Amino acid sequence: MSAQVDPLAGLDEVEWEWLVHAYGSARDVPPNLRALRSRDARVRHDALMSLSSSVTHQGGRYSASAPVARFVVELVLAPDALDRERLLEFLCALAVGIDDDRLPAGVPISEWRDGAASLEAERESLVVHAAEWADREMKRGPERELWLRNPFSGLTPSPDTVAAYDAVRDELPRLVRFLASRRSVERTRVAYLVGMFPESATETVPLLADRLDVEADEHALTSTLIAHGLIASPSETLDSVARFLDDERPLVRWGAATALARASATTDSESPSRQTIRALIESTVHEDVPDLRIHDGWIGSYAAKSLASISHWLTTNDIKELADRLPLATSSFNREQLLDTVLSAAFPGTSPEADVRLDNLIPVQQHVLHAVLPIWESNDSWLSAVPGALARHGLKGSRNEIEAALAPGADRR
Repeated sequence: MSAQVDPLAGLDEVEWEWLVHAYGSARDVPPNLRALRSRDARVRHDALMSLSSSVTHQGGRYSASAPVARFVVELVLAPDALDRERLLEFLCALAVGIDDDRLPAGVPISEWRDGAASLEAERESLVVHAAEWADREMKRGPERELWLRNPFSGLTPSPDTVAAYDAVRDELPRLVRFLASRRSVERTRVAYLVGMFPESATETVPLLADRLDVEADEHALTSTLIAHGLIASPSETLDSVARFLDDERPLVRWGAATALARASATTDSESPSRQTIRALIESTVHEDVPDLRIHDGWIGSYAAKSLASISHWLTTNDIKELADRLPLATSSFNREQLLDTVLSAAFPGTSPEADVRLDNLIPVQQHVLHAVLPIWESNDSWLSAVPGALARHGLKGSRNEIEAALAPGADRR
């Protein structure tokens, strides 16, 4: 019997004291990585929380993030891995930071690489700025040297961002084995992770398409549909995904519609089907699904974001129906995103610099504002979000001014 390979072999060979995370030197990283092998679930949980808050703090990546990613991959692949699904989720954070903006548009990796290259070209000037900062803050000796060695800390996208991303991408050929895991939660996590790497699509899209033919678990299937839509070509998505709009499970229909909406938004020539639009409209009031662990399970909010990406294909009746759904939204965050989508569709091309005339509103715009007024009157914490959302679309009037403009008999030239 061959001896099991230590997934943390080489951990002490990394010069962690010269790498940084959000709180300074990464010398505390090795104990936390070792704690992820503990038999005590609380110890593992605390270690993962500590790592997450430091090497992916608020979505940022640091010089310590890529080395951490490499060891986490080995922990995931270990036959006796503990909390593998959470480690896969952590790998996604190491690769892309906070994933809120990754749906429905996907990872803008070309922009990240361009931004990182630009910062790399400015390394010398950034080191000078780091030295000036260290002098002002009275940093001396090794502490000063630490920041001179890490001039990109806190910047994004940066070489540190791309290094962490590539550390995970390089291991995809080994990680995709979990698409066939016996555990549905592992299939769910790794499918979603695969969708973060469009540059690997040639190899991974066929794997996702194969899973669509056999996956039965609701969450794993939804995750696979979304991943496919994020990295496959529009034609591949249409061929593989459209059939799931007929699924009896609303969550699966949302996943399929999300993928298909992105295909339409990407090409801007292939209009989304009415069935796709209907599935997304219905999903705007879908209850949150925290167990899905994709974007915290905010299904309604991301349905609204998908609709915003194809808003020029929405009909007047679609816009009115979405406006009427505002009171049904499951959370304040959901309602704010839905309101932004409705306003984008009803007031296309507007911006904070615009000044929409309240005496020249067309019927669909009047309908939308009528739908907003009762919510604006509510006493919940969402109250303060309404004026800001209206202002982002050029509607600067007060509540009383808008109400007066909508009153029967108001002058509308």
